[in-house]
Amino acid sequence: MLLSLGTLSNGANALESGQSFPTSTSFSDTATPTFEEKIVVKFTQQAFLPSEEGRLQLQQEISPLAAVPELSFEPLISQQFLPSANKSIAASPLAAVFDRYYSSKIPAGADVEQLLQTLRSFPLVEDAYVSKKPELANAPAPNTTPVLPDDDPRFTLQSYAQAAPLGINAPYAWQFEGGDGKGTKWADVEWDWALNHEDLAAHNIQILPGGTNNGNASHGTGVLGVVSAVDNAIGNIGLANKATPIVSSLVRTGGIVEAILAATQVLSPGDVILLEIQLGYDTWMPVEVQSAEFDAIQYATSLGIVVVEAGANGSADLDQYKHWDNKYIFNRDLPDFRDSGAILVGAGSSTAPHYRLGFSSHGNRIDAYGIGENVATLNATSTASTTGYNDYFNGTSSASPVVVGAILQLQGIAKAKFGVPYSPDEVRRILRWLPFNTPTSDIANDRIGTLPNLQQIITNLPTPGAVPNDIEAPLAPTNLVVNTTSGTVNLNWTASTDNVGLIGYDIYVNNDPFAKARSTSNSATISGLTSGSYTFTVKARDGFSNLSAASNSVTVQVQVDPCPTPWSASSTYVQGDIVSYNGVKYQAKWWTHNERPDLKSGPNDVWTALGPC
Repeated sequence: MLLSLGTLSNGANALESGQSFPTSTSFSDTATPTFEEKIVVKFTQQAFLPSEEGRLQLQQEISPLAAVPELSFEPLISQQFLPSANKSIAASPLAAVFDRYYSSKIPAGADVEQLLQTLRSFPLVEDAYVSKKPELANAPAPNTTPVLPDDDPRFTLQSYAQAAPLGINAPYAWQFEGGDGKGTKWADVEWDWALNHEDLAAHNIQILPGGTNNGNASHGTGVLGVVSAVDNAIGNIGLANKATPIVSSLVRTGGIVEAILAATQVLSPGDVILLEIQLGYDTWMPVEVQSAEFDAIQYATSLGIVVVEAGANGSADLDQYKHWDNKYIFNRDLPDFRDSGAILVGAGSSTAPHYRLGFSSHGNRIDAYGIGENVATLNATSTASTTGYNDYFNGTSSASPVVVGAILQLQGIAKAKFGVPYSPDEVRRILRWLPFNTPTSDIANDRIGTLPNLQQIITNLPTPGAVPNDIEAPLAPTNLVVNTTSGTVNLNWTASTDNVGLIGYDIYVNNDPFAKARSTSNSATISGLTSGSYTFTVKARDGFSNLSAASNSVTVQVQVDPCPTPWSASSTYVQGDIVSYNGVKYQAKWWTHNERPDLKSGPNDVWTALGPC
């Protein structure tokens, strides 16, 4: 189930089909640090008794421990990283939740699913799952030609930093005090980094206690380069090059959760944690899909720390992701949605107008996008590397630091101008405010939010504590009209208006809670329907995922022509003959034998596709 994104041949990389890298320079890959899956259990509050020290003490006689003797539970988080053990920083009411997490090694040959079902059946267990190995959220590119100190600066390659619509317009922010990230800190949470790289060494980057910096360092060094490459006329220039970078390794007892908690101990309100990892379930998912990670993120944002999370590279429609408990936890439209407070990032193209890259997760939970391909940054072959550059960093891994850089630039300006930074929720509102940012070419269907446009944001800079929140839904579409032909429905309606800005329209069929189609205009075409009765409604959606009331409903009868005789490889056909293949009708242009219709239906081929049947 778990695949290394660092191995290009295994299919789990962040590239679209057909993309490749130059291979003129060899790429050395050292072993990835080992990871052991565990069963993680979150107990309810009732499973504990207060101890003399004020911590929660697990009742050893509770049924989950007695009924599953093959499991040996220990606290998930090391004592030194528990917020409840650090009273000076545990100001959040969410701090005590981490005492409730315990983990156990998985016995050899165990029926893991049965163990989970047993644990989940107990009333004192709130959640039980197998912790998944955190994977880098991109496919590391091979090292390109090493850049020497006397080479020309590489900033011209950093299109993601250029003016909108191509990039975020970092230079516009640089001209203002704090616009280079001065006065801010950020922590990168992942595996490893080359901290003595020539474009990073001047930062003297701190690695937080409890973790180990061990591996090929390509991915982490690339991430640091996008945000923090020093302005030293050697190579790249980081988007927030005066911000203080910190790294928190996943190679530690408590994994991702402990790495996040370690970062909260050194960051302040307004600072940023970047989660540069993804988890492999049925597809690659954001790390907050697991309960402990979700709680850690929510705890960090409750302290005023902005958390940016790679949306992952599994092409997942997060609107339709169903958790093990049958809850749609990533869909803002449904009652089971849970909000960690993190900013989820999707991946857009490097060219403008931008579009969603095929590997990117998408849905109304995605808040913003960065550039997910051809990102020029730093590279490394080991943690000891001091040079190396890469023009092809990609995935939601390259997209996420682009967004982090923009956030740190804004936070630096806010602290310099107003004396205080924006809260995590205010940052997310700014990124979702459509007039401030750059949409994709088909924002309704791409569903990855917008790319930050620093010039527009700074020109309209809101005061921290007074960032507007759009809770007003668009006006409902009106005058819906539906026309049908064989298997195809054409819809038109009168456009809606919104107080801030529309993303587009969702088209619903037969009261299904999930949209059948989406459109940026006031019309849509739906094909491939079977014969039957269909009732259509349309709702308008704005940048904050506020949905309008439904339009008038229209019910139509769809009649699909019956399919003709299926095509046969042994039959001979002449001009005018009509056959079916996989539910589509084809007509022969001339004599043909053993030429499959779906493979021979181009403009110069023997078959013409007539439509579904």
